Order: sequence, then structure tokens, then C-alpha cells
Amino acid sequence: MKTILRMLGYWLLAEVLTLFLDLTLSFSGSILVRVLCSICTVGILLGLMIQGGYAAAMADRKAKPSAIRALLHGLTGAAVPCVLWGMLLAARAGLLPDDYYRLYKLLCAPFLSVCNLISADISAGSVPVWGMAVLGFLSLTPCAAAVAAYAVTLKRAE
Repeated sequence: MKTILRMLGYWLLAEVLTLFLDLTLSFSGSILVRVLCSICTVGILLGLMIQGGYAAAMADRKAKPSAIRALLHGLTGAAVPCVLWGMLLAARAGLLPDDYYRLYKLLCAPFLSVCNLISADISAGSVPVWGMAVLGFLSLTPCAAAVAAYAVTLKRAE
């Protein structure tokens, strides 16, 4: 349970750091700066999820580590972005207010710059299908990063 809370803490830290970076660089109209900001914010998120997977593996190496535990840590790291992405799908389907996209951008700060590259509008309907696919893929990357770090750390500890 403690490692699951730690993974959520890493997500919250990534949220704060990337929101600061996004808001600091958001005033630039340059596409190059926005692309670099997107790479940096997603990189910060992945780095923190890798650190979370590593810390969880180090804590679990004395216990009986298993693939289920690795997946649990990864899913914890990806829970927030996946739930928010699901809500974005619901907004596109008309089940939530159409301006939810504005809230999604703030609540999923590591992907804020990517969202603005996809569509700068606040309407969920303005996000193209390929943009939804990109955001869905990005929502799963924290899980992959945490699971990979967990597995590699346990293999090295053996």
C-alpha cells in the first residue's frame, strides 16, 4: 500500500513540475519551443514513473515480487491519466460538458503542451481522432515506464 501511495506521489510531483514548466514556456508562440516543452514534460513524467518503479522494486525485493505487483505499480502510475483520458472520451461523446478539454489540459499537465499542439481550442470536439489516439497512447506510457523499471531493477538485484 505504501508503494502505491508513493507512485501517486510521483504522479503528483510530475503534475506540479510539468505544470510549472508548461506555464513558464506557454507564452512562446514558437512551434519549436512548444515541441521541446512537450518532449521535456513527457520526459519528466516518464523519469518520475521510472523512479517510482525502481523504488517499488527496491522495497519489494525482500518480499515475493511478482509480475502482478509490477503491473499494479504501473497501473497506479497510469490511473490518473487513463481516467482523465476516459473522461475526455466521454466529453467527445457528449456525456460530459464539451469544454472539459480545458480542464483535461490542466489536470494532465505532463501532456498540456502536447494537447496544445493537437488542438489549442477548449472544446473536446475539436480534438481529432488521431489526437485522441496520441493522448490515449501517452496515458499508457507511465504504466509502461514503471513496469519496465520495476522489472529491470528486480532482474539486476537477483
